[in-house]
Amino acid sequence: MKKLLSLFLPLLILAACGMNETSNNENKPTPNNTYFTEFMPCEAGPDFNSENMTKMISEWQKLLTAEDLVGVWGYAPASEENSAGNTGWWEIQWTSEDAADSAWEEWVENEDAIAWQEKYASVLQCNGESRNAFDSVFPIASDTYGELPETGYFYSNVYICELNDGSSKEDAIGFLSGFVEAVSEADYSETSYHFGNYFSHSDPSMFLWADFTNSEGSMSKASASFEASVREKMFPLFSEFASCGEQVDKYNGFTLYWAADKEFMPTFPSN
Repeated sequence: MKKLLSLFLPLLILAACGMNETSNNENKPTPNNTYFTEFMPCEAGPDFNSENMTKMISEWQKLLTAEDLVGVWGYAPASEENSAGNTGWWEIQWTSEDAADSAWEEWVENEDAIAWQEKYASVLQCNGESRNAFDSVFPIASDTYGELPETGYFYSNVYICELNDGSSKEDAIGFLSGFVEAVSEADYSETSYHFGNYFSHSDPSMFLWADFTNSEGSMSKASASFEASVREKMFPLFSEFASCGEQVDKYNGFTLYWAADKEFMPTFPSN
């Protein structure tokens, strides 16, 4: 488990809020919970441990000044069969792409940030030049089906999906309200189930579907509820505009920064 958690450090994601629900998939408004998201690959170094991770995140939080940074979450592989192997990820959520570009320009010129990176280079190495851009949508609030742990921990399954020829991002977003309604009629209680869709900037046909829960056990319950009550109703509609690969990438994660609660600090497991 220690190795699986070794890439949590400053990885970044965003929590979801609510969305208007309707039963007709046509002409649906885009959910309000849309953001610009960047994913950045990271690798743990030889000096990784829980104590260094806590120090690193604590010092990193003090360097954050961008008001347009919405949230910071992190992922580490929970399976040796993940498509990206043992790579962990930053997921950085912003109010807009312009805001992200401006913040990065300031960050790379910040002497304190450079010193921080050098200080913790043996703990975590991230490849900023390999950042990937996405538009992200979050239709369910993270506390709709139970609270997430106070430690900041979450569990995630990520699917790589592709739009069918002739289909669009708007078709995928239009599907989400009906899916949210179907989930509300199934048993997802105490799982903290919520999800996000991430639409790639570099490949308009590709998007990620990420499910989140408060534990691996809760993910199993959510998956069982999907199979029992949601799949038959929603999967045929989904298949009209997209398909997902059979590979499921599994991650352990931690909330590392949340703009609505800037005093939050995750509690990492001891080694």
